[in-house]
Amino acid sequence: MPSPRKRALALLRRRDFEGAERELTALLLDHPDDRAFLLNKRGVARVGMKRLELAREDFTAALACAANYPPALTNLGNLLLEAGQNEAAIARYEAAIRANPDYAAAHLNLGVAYKRAGRIDEAVRSLRRAQRLDRTSALGFLRRRPPW
Repeated sequence: MPSPRKRALALLRRRDFEGAERELTALLLDHPDDRAFLLNKRGVARVGMKRLELAREDFTAALACAANYPPALTNLGNLLLEAGQNEAAIARYEAAIRANPDYAAAHLNLGVAYKRAGRIDEAVRSLRRAQRLDRTSALGFLRRRPPW
């Protein structure tokens, strides 16, 4: 029998966002020591449910627990990028990279944001850095869904 945390993450991977949200909310009540992680994951589930304002609240709450939590910074950047706020998204991704220079997802998303902002040289550098940091996920992402 998987733990509640593993069950919640499995639901998220299966794209059962409602189930993941429910499980993560329950975990937040029982595990206050892991709030940044759980809030960030619940925010991801809420993005999947198209509940973007609640997702933004979760990512912001995660940062209140851990001020420089790279996944929450990156996810806030993603919301900004989707809203067409390229420079604000870039600032979030750069903050995530300052917090963890080896966080490949932030480098990858920063490359996408740079591209959308017309900053091609910086986009190429950031995408190459993401590729070096995490060949499997960065290349896999690029094969599945081109970033531009």
